[in-house]
Amino acid sequence: MTQYFVQIKEDGNIRTFYLDDIHGDAIPETAIPITAEQYEAYSAAPHRYKLDGETIREKTPEEIEAERASRPPGPKSRMELLEEENALPALEHAQTQLRLEQAEQEQAALLLELVNKGVL
Repeated sequence: MTQYFVQIKEDGNIRTFYLDDIHGDAIPETAIPITAEQYEAYSAAPHRYKLDGETIREKTPEEIEAERASRPPGPKSRMELLEEENALPALEHAQTQLRLEQAEQEQAALLLELVNKGVL
């Protein structure tokens, strides 16, 4: 009958699992024996369990959220990188368009003034 083991990290989270049928003498002495049922539960979602004292328990939703919030952000996607790269040229283009529209409005105002004064 297979014996299951779990190895725990320093922070109490699950590091990995061992099965004596597979790992034999390579199982660390720090690995904790667990039942087949515990192995099924823990290995299906190891991020949901932690060692608390001498008991492996399910984490609270608050603990899971705190861990999620403390993780550094993942690498940016190609789309995010391209959006960042194109942000400055897009802003410069919008500013140029605004200056062009302002210049056209000033020219239109000058033309209207010249027409009103009978110059044109």
